[in-house]
Amino acid sequence: MVLASWQPAQAQHEGLIYGRVQTQSGEVYTGQIRWSAHQVFWGDILLGVKTEVPVLQYLNEEQISQLSPAEPDAGFDWQFINLWKSKYPARDYDLKLRFGDLAALQITGEQTATILLKNNRRIKIASHPDDNRHLGKDITVYDNQKGRLTVNWDNLKSVNFLPTPAQLPHIKGTPLYGTVQTANGPLTGFIKWDQDEYLSSHQLDGQLDSNPQNLRYAFSQIHSIQVRDKGSIVKFYSDDKIFLKNNRDVNATNRGIVVQHPAWGQAIVSWEAFRSVTFEDKVPANLGYESYGKLQKIRGTIRTTDNHNIKAELVFDLDEEWTAELLDGRFGNTIRYTIPFGRIVNLKPLPNGRSEIQMAGEKKLTLENENDVSGQNWGLMLLLPNKQHRYIPWAKISQISFF
Repeated sequence: MVLASWQPAQAQHEGLIYGRVQTQSGEVYTGQIRWSAHQVFWGDILLGVKTEVPVLQYLNEEQISQLSPAEPDAGFDWQFINLWKSKYPARDYDLKLRFGDLAALQITGEQTATILLKNNRRIKIASHPDDNRHLGKDITVYDNQKGRLTVNWDNLKSVNFLPTPAQLPHIKGTPLYGTVQTANGPLTGFIKWDQDEYLSSHQLDGQLDSNPQNLRYAFSQIHSIQVRDKGSIVKFYSDDKIFLKNNRDVNATNRGIVVQHPAWGQAIVSWEAFRSVTFEDKVPANLGYESYGKLQKIRGTIRTTDNHNIKAELVFDLDEEWTAELLDGRFGNTIRYTIPFGRIVNLKPLPNGRSEIQMAGEKKLTLENENDVSGQNWGLMLLLPNKQHRYIPWAKISQISFF
């Protein structure tokens, strides 16, 4: 999926989150950052809920009254009318952004913060009710002078994200990078094995047929892993092969393989969909903080089911408005994709709660089982000139061509 030039062996750590952390008590720490939900890569995702609903300013009572309640399947939840009685609708307005798309984060409360995007726009967020690990928790900083430090959220004032140096002296090994073969094709990028191991110094666990003792092998020794029966064939750079079993690292109890890349987003691959992985011993160049491109408002040409074409800025699912925000969808229930809108060329709703997504580079995915790509989508708000904004229910959308 991705082609890239290779960098010198010493420039291996640019994919890790890095920045300057300022505390309420006046200390400033600079170094690698491990966020509270175990985010370590720039491609890892910060999850929250928007505390200000952007689309509210584009709706008025007349527009709401014109939305037909006879179309409950049109992707519009009629509890939305309660917005005029209460500040928030029944449904949360999720915010998902990759750390590489953030300029800074300022703490504003026990579980709230203001995000500064790279285009200097601000978004106020709160902790997500379904996953509260992202805000309000302690973070870890590997300060260049003082070493590893835990910064309590209560003492955290702000974080300014910065490009990561090519080499971080405290890191043993290099980030895992390679190509994962799946039931839905190959995925190339940074890898988190079992959603946990992400460095070549980390270890793969398992048992041999001839030895019931649990054995460990550093990922730096491993060239590939392939599913085989109730375990895995592990091939080393030495060309030796072994069969490992009876451990979560090498069988169906694996929690999933995370693959992520600045160019296309992230996928979490279940063991059911996993076929094999081939690791590279070097990380391609230009995959650090600066590889996360300039963001803008989401724009597209919308083709309606009655064959009208409308070109406009838009708010997708009545909450996503920036190209750095992420579309969620699943390949069955075996691979979960999270894709930046800025990397999507075309989206076409399909029958049975699915959508066809065409990405830059002609890669096509058929996704389902998430609000963004199913009939649970709340539709589009088109931001037209002179504030003549128009709401289009999901059921009335034939195709969206993003530009």
